[in-house]
Amino acid sequence: MDEARGAQQRLFVAVPLPEALAGFVREAQDLLPPAPGLRLMGPQQFHVTLAFIGEVEAAKAEAARAVVESVPAGMGGEGVFERFLLLPSPRKTRVVALELSDGEGSFKRLYEWVMSGLERAGVMQREKRPFRPHLTIARLRNPGMVQPRSESGRARYAIESVCLYRSELTPRGAVYTVLAKKDLVNEVEA
Repeated sequence: MDEARGAQQRLFVAVPLPEALAGFVREAQDLLPPAPGLRLMGPQQFHVTLAFIGEVEAAKAEAARAVVESVPAGMGGEGVFERFLLLPSPRKTRVVALELSDGEGSFKRLYEWVMSGLERAGVMQREKRPFRPHLTIARLRNPGMVQPRSESGRARYAIESVCLYRSELTPRGAVYTVLAKKDLVNEVEA
């Protein structure tokens, strides 16, 4: 076996942000006050994570690719950005996100399809905490209080595709590479 095929890869499955929402997310980021250690995510990092797989070898990476490629094309849909989400809490924030309301269950259905496939393929087991769709827009190096100047407003988030990403950690943040992509039909428009 050659070294490249045996190398570990840090992987996750996510729904990328539709290009039309990039301006909305930048406006939300502009509502965040300056804070020590606050790092804004860049446009290439905007996505809603369905499954963080972590470090896996080539066989599990190929199994994860197969799961993503098997998602039915009709599993599109949409959610709605509702407000800021400060994780794990407003007083000890490490992650600033935009929370998605999933009233139609589109993100939840896609999450269940992907997670069930990854579990059946032996790639990973789901986390004990419930799935909560959100888009991370900033991170804090040290936990602290973040008070956005106002709420983010509302915007519809169409599920246009689902991707398997490789994440490479660098001193300037993570760099994501799409390894597999499945285009989905937005059921609202279909």
